[in-house]
This record gives sequence, structure tokens and C-alpha cells, in this order.
Amino acid sequence: MNKLTIGNIKFCSNIFLAPMAGITDLPLRLLAKEGGAGLVYTEMVSAKALVFHDEKTKSLLRIKDQERPVAAQIFGGEANSMSEAAKIVQDIGADIIDINLGCPVRKVAKAGAGARLLANEYLVAKILESVVGNVNIPVTIKIRIGLLPGQNVAKEIIHIAQSTGVKMVAVHARYASLGHSAEPDLEAFAESCSDAKIPIVANGGIVDEKTAQEFMKIPNCSGLMVGRGAVGNYSIFKRLESFIASGKTLPKASREEKIQWLKKHVQYSIDNYGIKKGLLVFRKVARYYIKDFPNASKIRCMVNTMANLDDFNTILKILEALL
Repeated sequence: MNKLTIGNIKFCSNIFLAPMAGITDLPLRLLAKEGGAGLVYTEMVSAKALVFHDEKTKSLLRIKDQERPVAAQIFGGEANSMSEAAKIVQDIGADIIDINLGCPVRKVAKAGAGARLLANEYLVAKILESVVGNVNIPVTIKIRIGLLPGQNVAKEIIHIAQSTGVKMVAVHARYASLGHSAEPDLEAFAESCSDAKIPIVANGGIVDEKTAQEFMKIPNCSGLMVGRGAVGNYSIFKRLESFIASGKTLPKASREEKIQWLKKHVQYSIDNYGIKKGLLVFRKVARYYIKDFPNASKIRCMVNTMANLDDFNTILKILEALL
């Protein structure tokens, strides 16, 4: 698999970290980059909030050089605000602007954004034209196959993306109405990218070599985007890259390795947010680290009530004793 290049950005790997709201903050992106991710994405941020200079929203786009290249993902349902937000994102220092056309969350859909836009190809074209025309960095999009099972609109959206100057499309091969609960529709994915002229990256249910291989067998699939399967399991990027390049299966992350990632994550979270907030934010992802340990539910309850470093160190000792 040839390494992808978008504009003047050449990726070290075609295995990317997917954008995940409330999860892919700066600490997690740094860990994914250390694990071998070729591209990392910020959390999805509101275009309108950026345009209205909301500082909390802007703080989600704090970027460090160690994580580059990094894509900032924005969402919205109006061409003007999306275009203006894209310029703000560019000025903040993102390497790529990504437009969300796949989020199925009701709050986003109510705003006429995310996956809801898949039903309005005219507006999609207008938004993409406006954003691409207002920035000097690459623009990419992330979409779903369609809103409802059997409704494959991805192929047409890819055609629109190509015609408006979008450089890459990530396709989540599940229908928006099914969230993350169904198996990806590989046949629909294959159809959607059958005549694509720009790189298509596969997303949805990629958690190991087998699920990665199913996508990589499909013509025109240029790379993979891993979401929840990468949280607490950052070596998955190098493992998948090795498997695709040589067919060699590397060992899965051990409990010892997961504890090392956990300790790093807590430290990065504290460095980014301070002790109190850093531990609080870490709670959101702690379950990914401890789910394979004995008594995981009990340990998870302890994590959900930890308030200081002493509490964390107590939990850490319990985990280390289980090795």
C-alpha cells in the first residue's frame, strides 16, 4: 500500500485515528501518534461556536507539533458559517480541515448538520465549495454510507467531493440510523468507492487484522481509520500497518503495555488540564484500559470516584497486582 499524500502532506502511515466527540482530545491524539497513527483528528467542533468566538470550543483545537499532521473536524449546516469557521481553523494551525457529514447524534441532526446533510446534496456541494474556496490547506470529509439501511448515497457524495476540490473522503461503512451497533456494509462501501478519483479511507468496526483486511481487499480503499478500537490500544496502528505491508501479525497489546499507556494518558491529561480536571476527563476513557482486567467493573467504579493522585495511585497498584 503506497503512502498517501494530500497536498504537500505525506503521511507516514495510511492508518488514521478517527475523530470522536469527547474522546480525541490532545492527550489521546498524542498517544495515538506515538502508537503510529499517520493522521489524527480533533474532536468534532461546531462551526457556529467558532464563528461566535466561543473560547471553550476553540480550546478543543489546541494543537502541538508532536501530533502533526492533525486534522480539525468541524460541523454545521450553513455554507457561510462553515466557510468562516474553516478559515479560523486554518489560522489556529490545523494541517487539514475535515467536514463532518456522518454524525448521527440527534443534537447535531437538529442543527441540520452531520449525517442529516446526506439528504441534501445541493447543500453539501454548496458547503464544500465554500470551505475549499476559503482556505489554503487541504479539505477532507467524513461521511456515512447513508441515513437508512439500503440507502447508499456515499457514491454521489464522493462525486460531489471530487468536483469541489475535496482531497480525501473517509467513509464510515454503517448507516447513520444504526449508530455503531451494526456490522459495516462492505458491499455498499465497495460500491461507493468503485470509481473514486480521490483517496477513500475506510472506517467502521475496524478493531484488528481481520476487520482491517476485509476493507483493504476492496479496490480503491486507500487506508483505514480506527476509532474506539484504538483507545487504550495505540499500538494497533503499527500492528495494522505491519500486517497490511507484510502479512505478519504482531502481538496484541499486553496488560503491561496497556498499563503503560494508561499512566501516560493520565500524565498527559494532567499536563493539559491540571490535576483535578485531568483526572475527571480521563474517566471518560478509563474503561477502555481496564475492560480486560479481572474485576473490571469494580475498578471502573473506583475510577469514577477518584478525585486526586492518591486515588489514582491506589487504582494503579490494584491493576499492577493483577498482571
